[in-house]
Order: sequence, then structure tokens, then C-alpha cells
Amino acid sequence: MGFSLSVLGKFFKLGLEPSVFTFTTLINGFLLENRVVQAAELFNKMINAGNCQPDAVTYGTLVKGFCMKGNNSAAIQLLRKMEEGACKPGLVVYNTIIDSLFKNKLVDDALNLLSEMMSKGIAPDVSTYTSLIHGICKLGEWKEAKRLLNEMVSKSIFPDVRRCNVLVDTLCKEGMVLEAEGVVEMMIQRGIEPDTVTYSSLMDGYCLRGEMSKARKVFKLMLSKGSMVDVICYSALINGYCKHKMMDEAMMLLREMTCKGLVPNIAIYNTLVDGYCKVGKLGDAQQLFSEMQACGQLPDVQTYAILLDGLCKNRQISTAIQLFKEMEGKKVDADIVIYAILIKADQDFAVSEKTNQPLIKSDLRWGRIIYG
Repeated sequence: MGFSLSVLGKFFKLGLEPSVFTFTTLINGFLLENRVVQAAELFNKMINAGNCQPDAVTYGTLVKGFCMKGNNSAAIQLLRKMEEGACKPGLVVYNTIIDSLFKNKLVDDALNLLSEMMSKGIAPDVSTYTSLIHGICKLGEWKEAKRLLNEMVSKSIFPDVRRCNVLVDTLCKEGMVLEAEGVVEMMIQRGIEPDTVTYSSLMDGYCLRGEMSKARKVFKLMLSKGSMVDVICYSALINGYCKHKMMDEAMMLLREMTCKGLVPNIAIYNTLVDGYCKVGKLGDAQQLFSEMQACGQLPDVQTYAILLDGLCKNRQISTAIQLFKEMEGKKVDADIVIYAILIKADQDFAVSEKTNQPLIKSDLRWGRIIYG
């Protein structure tokens, strides 16, 4: 922006008149740098100067900036200013504000603005309906969401795969996988090919419900269709298996993905280590902890927290102390979660042994770390 404003200064030195495009570009630049106040100031200067008035794109750019900051009242004020002038608001401006209102759970305001828009003869499009359906889903009004989807299709307004994925993902996160399946069927009927994101959302939904056989079936369907099965897809299924204590299946997936040349990320390793700790297989958790480092994936503070928690809950305190010291040696900064795990372990041990002497104080250095 500094260089851009220098160029604007050059305009004036050379006697050139900046156009509405020039100012709109600068306003957008301020918004990209999260400088909404400066963007609004430049907009007001345009209006006050009189010789270069904002057009629909300029208004739309600033409206989007206000909405991104959650400043819906400023966006609506700008909408009213458009209505007063020659540059009337169009569908894009209405959609931007309606979507922002829904995201901020201002449902009544969003619906009122929608009614106002339609009363002015501006018909909703796929973006409008997507915002509506997504907002209604967040409120748990599933029947209304389904009605809106059917209404949308009846008007020959067909969402693209990205917008359908929003609805599928929202339904799956709420455990409404049957309804999500219905949306996927509608997509296929309308010639909208489900993609990796669609199927990953379905897998997540089944995993949340503990229906791992169905989640695996979706995974195999993706493979049969030649869909790009990536690390995210494997991560979703591994996470599901770990949550339901199916560690053998989870590890088989880990081996499968590495055979295909996919590199497991830290999140996958953390999930697996956590799964082993929760089923009491500390040896397997520690082995995997060593394996991930051998593969070049360095454990983060969350990995250490998971393993420390597992060791402490299984009363392997000396091993936990050793792991903590290793963590210190590798310059991994302990956070409050780490200290909370260790302090609780010390307190639990002291209570169980019916003694007032905490175990950790047997190591003076350890005691200093924990008790300050």
C-alpha cells in the first residue's frame, strides 16, 4: 500500500485524474491489509470531492470489508446510502450482507433484508440460498433447510459442488448423515459430481456416529471412483477408528498410506498416540512416538501432552519425568496443559499413597519446575 499511495501521489504531480477504478483498487488494498478505517476514509473523500463518485463495485468492495470485520451496521448504512443515490444496490451487495448477518446469527435481520431485497424485484440466486440454508442449519432447523433446498431446485437454481459441500459438512457435523446422504443423492441426480471434500465430510459424519463400516465403505467408494484420496481423507478415517478404540484398523491405514507415498502429518501421529494411550497400550504409544521421529516428523507440545497424560494416568511417573526432561532438552516449550497434567499426577499419587509428601518432590529439580 505504501508504494501504491506513492503512485497515487505521482498521479497528482503529473496532473492526471485518478478514476473510480483507481480509488476502488486502493480501497481494496486497504481492506486486504485489514485497514478498514483508512478504506472508509478514502471512500468518504471520493464522495466529498464530487468529481469521482463511487460506483457499484466500490460500494460492494467496502461493504465486503465491513462484513469481514463483522461490522454489519456499517454495511447496512452503506446499503442505505446506495439507495439514496443513483447507484442502487444489486444482488451482490445484498448477498454479502445477508451472509454476514447469518454468520453472526442475526437470523431475523437477515430474513428481513432478504424480504426487502425480493420486494424490490431482486430474485435470490444460488449464493443467497446457500447463505440461507447454512444459517438455518446452524440453528438446527433441518426441515426448513430441506424445504429451502427443494425450493431452490424447483426454481432451477442449482448449487455447485462447493456450495453443496457446505450443506453436507454442516449436516454431518450435526450427526444428520441420512440428510447429508440425501443432499449427495440430489447432487448426483443433478449432474453435480461429489468430490473429495464431499466424501470426507460423509466419512466424518459416520465416524461421529460410530458407524465405521459405513465410513470405510465411503472410503472404498472414493478409491473405486479414482477420487484423490489424500492425507486429509486418511486422517478422518484414522481419527474415527481411534475414537472407537479400533487401533489395529487405524494402524493398518497408517501403513497403507505410507505405502502409497503419502506422508502422515503430526495430527495423524497425535491421534494414534492418543488412541493407544486411551486403550492402555503405553508400549505401542511409545513405539509410535519413536517411529514418528525416525520418519522425520518431530513431536510438538501436543504430542508430549498426550503421551505424558497417558503415562501419568497409568502411574508410570518415572517415565513421565524422563519424557519431560527429554522435552526440555529438545527446547519444546511446555505450556499450561503440560504443567496441569504433571501437577494432577503428583496430587493423585500423593492422595493414593495417603502421604503429605508429593512424589515429585523426591526430585528437587522437578519440584522446582512444578511448584515454581
